[in-house]
Amino acid sequence: MHLSECVFGTRARTGVFIFHFTVFLTFPISDGFADTSLAHAGMGNIVPPKRNLNLREAEETFLRNNLALLSSKFEIESKKGEVLQAGLWDNPTLSLDQNIYNKITKKYFDTTKNGETSFQLQQLFVLAGKRDKRIRLAQWNREIAEQTFYDTLRGLKLELRTSFFQLYYARKSLDFFDESVSSLKKTVSSAEIVHANRNILLSELLRLRSILFRLETDRLEVAKIVREKEAVLKVLLNEPSISEREILPEFLANEESGRSVSVLEPEELLKLALESRPDLRSLELAIKAEQTNLSLQKAMRIPDVALGGSYDRAGNYVQDYYGVTVSVPLPVFDRNQGNIRSSEMNLNAKKASYEEQILKVSAEVRAALGTAKDKEDLVRRYGTPFTEDYRKLAGLMTENYKKKYITILEFSDFFEAYSDSMLKMIRLQSERVETLEALNYAIGKTVAEIGR
Repeated sequence: MHLSECVFGTRARTGVFIFHFTVFLTFPISDGFADTSLAHAGMGNIVPPKRNLNLREAEETFLRNNLALLSSKFEIESKKGEVLQAGLWDNPTLSLDQNIYNKITKKYFDTTKNGETSFQLQQLFVLAGKRDKRIRLAQWNREIAEQTFYDTLRGLKLELRTSFFQLYYARKSLDFFDESVSSLKKTVSSAEIVHANRNILLSELLRLRSILFRLETDRLEVAKIVREKEAVLKVLLNEPSISEREILPEFLANEESGRSVSVLEPEELLKLALESRPDLRSLELAIKAEQTNLSLQKAMRIPDVALGGSYDRAGNYVQDYYGVTVSVPLPVFDRNQGNIRSSEMNLNAKKASYEEQILKVSAEVRAALGTAKDKEDLVRRYGTPFTEDYRKLAGLMTENYKKKYITILEFSDFFEAYSDSMLKMIRLQSERVETLEALNYAIGKTVAEIGR
């Protein structure tokens, strides 16, 4: 259609809208939403270099470079050192006594046979199995650190994958807006020329501008989300080759999980979660560690014995005295009562925390499964067929405008409903994937695989 066709009469003036919506409604749709690739470079901004990134590469880079995981690994190594330290024997104690001035020989530090020199050597022997209990306690703490690492990995992996998918779908929305804004700007420019010649009403031009304004303000919100998710991914990946680039996630949006969540049963998933969740396992180990600590505190009531030997050259009743030493503290006042009581209370607290966490896990699994089923059901009912039908209707609406069968208000209302539905479908696709990731997180094991 040429601009000259839009200058005669009220019906002809609607040709401005026909030109715009013919352009806007004919871009291709796939995977349940608009699949465009128009870059933001045409906006007059300096575009940083782009970096394509698939999910597998992102996960491998994350496991290799993430600083939080590295810190957690060092914590495990630290606990291994504590296990080693707990098994070491106490060092022997050597005491030396040397006379400074000998009045008889008139010598300082007299080390001859006439001078006084004595020394004592002692070794502490730990009784009641304290050393074994300390080793076992250190081993429990090491295993707790390992489960903490796995729980950290679980949480960071959820953040990585959801940020990846959110960025993917946010960029899809951004492409949709870029295509729409570009087309509508051309339409507004044409309408402004026609309005300058007083061939369309100002109300029609303002209606076009209001649609453009809404699109551009909504686009700014999506662009903000894109930048935020890119920032999250760059921190998680800690990869220099990505830090200064725009991230373009590569993902087949029509990929389905290997197993539909509709066939999953809550009891089955709850049983799996109780076996797989590292936070639950960590609490179980904490209970065992505290039981070991209680046993250790009770054993501390039994005093340890220090055995050794002594030598005194000239300060005893005979020259060159040799003796055996035994040292043991008498448990008269301190029988470790306070530490035993504290450990008993800590054990009760950890058992209560474990029971509470089981209730939380049960609630999380049921809620995550219910949400995932709702999203999957909605996507199945309003997926590709819905958007394809909308696309066909868009073509019919365009033809009806060309033939002047419908008014400009009807056509603009259709456009707003169409764009709103396409964006909601993108958001629904994103939310569906996020709910599957949340379900995997709640269980502690992958039951709904996405993006492989």
